[in-house]
Amino acid sequence: MELELETRKRIFETIRSSPGIHLRELERSLGIAVGSLQYHLHYMQKKNIISAQKDEQFLRYFVRDKELSENDRLVMSFLRKKACRHILITLMENPDLNNKDISSAIGLSPSTVSWHLNKLVASGVVNKIINGRESNFEVINPEEITELIITYKSSFFDRMLDNFIEMWELDTVNHK
Repeated sequence: MELELETRKRIFETIRSSPGIHLRELERSLGIAVGSLQYHLHYMQKKNIISAQKDEQFLRYFVRDKELSENDRLVMSFLRKKACRHILITLMENPDLNNKDISSAIGLSPSTVSWHLNKLVASGVVNKIINGRESNFEVINPEEITELIITYKSSFFDRMLDNFIEMWELDTVNHK
């Protein structure tokens, strides 16, 4: 009943295939005017079909089902941000890097990397290991993040992510 309109079905399916997507991404992806999109999103929230989660400057949308845990939604919010996604992938490929190493690997300034790392550490996604005057970082649950990346890879447009998936698939084949 609530999804009988074709526009709502398209919005719902886009959110389902791209959990954590925000309004502007939905607008670009679907080509629906912002006002109309907001109307349908509000309706679907009111009917408890989708939920919205505040993430700094964005409202991120998720389908209300049991597929994603609260922690998965948090990780998906980070994966939707290119800088955080690149930091996580870099740390999963090369655990125990420091801020300077990560900065060099992804081409962002150390202060920008530090800002994102602090958010990731505060959220419990990344662990900070202090060794004297230096801090190194590691992803707390790389398997969980890898599974989310693989499951929702089509919702990301990212060359670094494509390389990570190719390496992960090669590694999986080599270990069988």
